[in-house]
Amino acid sequence: MINQNTANKVNSYAERLQRATTSRHRSLQYLFQSELFPLSSLMGPIGDGPEWPSSAAWLAFQHGNCGCIISDGLSDPGVKASEPATGLGLEVYMETPDIAFCSDDPMAIADSWLFPMTAEVSHTLASYPRLCEKLLAGEVLSARFNIVHIKDGRGLAGALLHVPNSLSSQIITEMGKITLVVATLITVEELRWLSGRGEAGRRALLGLLNEAGVEHRSLAQRPSVVEAL
Repeated sequence: MINQNTANKVNSYAERLQRATTSRHRSLQYLFQSELFPLSSLMGPIGDGPEWPSSAAWLAFQHGNCGCIISDGLSDPGVKASEPATGLGLEVYMETPDIAFCSDDPMAIADSWLFPMTAEVSHTLASYPRLCEKLLAGEVLSARFNIVHIKDGRGLAGALLHVPNSLSSQIITEMGKITLVVATLITVEELRWLSGRGEAGRRALLGLLNEAGVEHRSLAQRPSVVEAL
């Protein structure tokens, strides 16, 4: 039998989690001016994967002419009262004009490369909170993933992780501020070019993407911005 103190703690956390989720969704709807559709956490490559502050989930929606997916839970409050009210302090966002989003069949977007890429980045950040701290401090990071839908000759796809200047990156919720971290798909040439160049190289690549008008969007087929270098 659950004693009253334990029950109160459970209810208190459930209420905090509900408040955090409702407030985050409201802020995201205002930011993107779009209805949000939940994607089941069972669809992610989670297995025995990382522990999120509460549970792994994502949202899909339309923004302009782009299909979009954002993580929904990296900024949830932890179960313990001593843990941050905004979890890891961020959510992972990807958008692409390559993939149409249909509100009549919102789950269809999960069959594209956009979902596994967003899910892999989300799980990686959940596994390594130190990476979250770097991103929140303004660093630009890069990552490699094995994504079946899009890959180079070695079975890899690359992404540049950064806080965007091309859209609002601060999500204001009842629990506090949350930062929107974008994962931008990069080409095979760009992924190879980054090798050995460190933070300076990642910032240079981000600058070239902004200059080329790619900005935070992910395009599966586009010319590499480092080809002329």
